[in-house]
Amino acid sequence: MSSAGAVDPLLLRAWQEVSEGIIVLDAHEWRVDHVNAAGAAMYGLTPEDFLGRPLSEVFPVAVGSAFHDELRRTRAEGALVTWTGPVPGTDRWIAVRAQRLDDHVLCAFRDVTAEHALEVERDGLTASLRASLEHTTRLLRLSEALTATRTVTDVARTVVDAARDGFGAAYAALSVVDHERQLLRTPFTGEYAPGAQEQWQDLPLDGPGPGTLAMRQGSPRFDDAASLRTNFPELAHRWDVADVHYLATVPLVAAGRTVGLLTMVWHEDLEPSPNRRAMLVALASYTTQALQRALLLAERTETARTLQTSMLTADLPQVGDLEVVARYVPAHAGDQVGGDWYDALLLPDGTTLLVIGDVTGHDITAAAGMGQLRIALRALAVDRDDPPAELLGRLEQVVDSLRGDPILASCLVARIEQDAAARAAGTRTVRWANAGHPPPVLVRADGTAHVLDATPDLMLGVGPTTRSDHTVDVPAGSTLLLYTDGLVERRDDDLDNGIERLRVAAGGLAGGDLPAGLDALLADAGGPGGDDVALLAVRFHAHR
Repeated sequence: MSSAGAVDPLLLRAWQEVSEGIIVLDAHEWRVDHVNAAGAAMYGLTPEDFLGRPLSEVFPVAVGSAFHDELRRTRAEGALVTWTGPVPGTDRWIAVRAQRLDDHVLCAFRDVTAEHALEVERDGLTASLRASLEHTTRLLRLSEALTATRTVTDVARTVVDAARDGFGAAYAALSVVDHERQLLRTPFTGEYAPGAQEQWQDLPLDGPGPGTLAMRQGSPRFDDAASLRTNFPELAHRWDVADVHYLATVPLVAAGRTVGLLTMVWHEDLEPSPNRRAMLVALASYTTQALQRALLLAERTETARTLQTSMLTADLPQVGDLEVVARYVPAHAGDQVGGDWYDALLLPDGTTLLVIGDVTGHDITAAAGMGQLRIALRALAVDRDDPPAELLGRLEQVVDSLRGDPILASCLVARIEQDAAARAAGTRTVRWANAGHPPPVLVRADGTAHVLDATPDLMLGVGPTTRSDHTVDVPAGSTLLLYTDGLVERRDDDLDNGIERLRVAAGGLAGGDLPAGLDALLADAGGPGGDDVALLAVRFHAHR
C-alpha cells in the first residue's frame, strides 16, 4: 500500500491472477478501493460495479451483520483475523482472512459452501450416530436391568423408570392382560397425578380407549391431545385428570398372544421422531420378553406351591396322649418355592412316625422331588416295621433308582415307642435317624431345652452310607421340636448360633398351648428369610 492510500499496481496485477476473492476497503469510510475479478464474480458482479463505492451501497445487507462486525474487529486489532460464515443475504458460506494495512483493510475470501454443506452433513451424521449410540447404550442397560427382574412388579418398576429417565415421560404404566376376567390390569404405575390412577385400573379389554384399541389392532398408537379428544371424546375426563398432552400405547405381544400394554404419558405437546418411536417399540420388545418370563415364573411358582401344599399332611394323627402340631411358612421371596416338608403317620403296629425333610433347591423341581420322597417314605414305612436308620437306608435305594434330576435332601425320621415298662414309668422313647438335617430340640416340662445333637449321617442322594439310630427317653409333659433350616439359618450368622437361639426360645413351649407356642416361636425367630420353614412338634402329655 502507498502512503497516499492508493493500491500498489504490482499488487493489483498479482491479485487479478489469484483464484481467491480479493477486496480492499478504505478503513475509515469502508469504500471499495479494489476488488479482483474472482471476488466480484462471487457476487455476480464485475469489478467496475464495486470500485469507489461504499460497502453499504454495494452490499447493503452486510451492514450490521456478523460480517460487518468482523471487519470492524479487523480494523481495530490490526492483526490477522479469520472467520467463516454465511454471506449476508445469500445461501453461500465464505472463509475470510482479513488484516489492516495502513489505511486499508485487505480481505481475501473463498467460497466454502460445498465444504460447509459437507460439514453440516458430517455433524448431522455424527449427532445421529451419537444419539444412536446413546439409545443403544440405554437399551442395553435396560435389557440388563430387565434380565435381573423376576416378578411382574419388578418388570413394571424397571420399565416405568426407563420411560421417565430415557424418554422424559411424565408417568408410565405396564398393564397385564387377565384373559380369564377379560381385563387389562395395572400392577404398578409409579407416580400418577392425583385421582388419575383410579381412571386406569382394571380396564375392560373390549372397552373404549387408545390402549385397548391398540391391542385389538395389534399395533402401537401415538396420540396427541387433539387426537385423543377427537377419537375418544367419552374419555375426556380421563385426559383432563391425567393432564395428557401426548400418549403412546404399545401392545406387548409374545408368540402371537397379547400379554400386556405399555403406556407413556407426556404433559407437553410432542412429536417423536421415527427414531424415537422405534426406540419405544424396542423398549416394548424388551419389556415383552421380561414380562413373559415373569408370568411364566409366576405360573411355575404357583404350580409348585400347589404341589407342595398338597403334599403337606393336613390331618395329623393324634394318638392317645400325643399332641402333634405342624406349621409351614413360605419364604418371603414370593417367586420361590422350597422342598421343605413334614409328615406324621400312624404305622400298622400303632407306632407314630414323624418325618421332616428339605430337598435342596427353590423351584418346582425341588417341590417335585419332595413329593417323590414323601410318597416313597410313606410306602416304605407302612410296608415294613423298620427302625429309622434302616428306613432311611431303603429310601436311599429309592433315590438312587429315580431317573431325571438327582435329588439331594436332608431328612430326619423319628419313631415314638413305648413298651410296657416305659408306660408304667410314664415315659416314652424317641428313636431317630438323621440324614444331614438340623438336630431336634427336646423341651422338658420345666422349660429346660436340649439340642439332641447326635452326629448326623450324610444327606440323601450323596450315595450309599452307614446310618445310625439314636434314642432318648422322654418324660411326660415334654415337647419334641423338629424343624427345617429356614428357621435357624441366616446369611450373616453361623448355623450353630441359630440353633442355640432356637433352643433358648423353645423353652417357652413348656406347659402352654402348643399351637400358640409354635406361632410365638416363629414370631420370635423373625419368620423365614430366604427359605421356607417347616415345624413339626409333639407334646407328650401324661397318661390319662
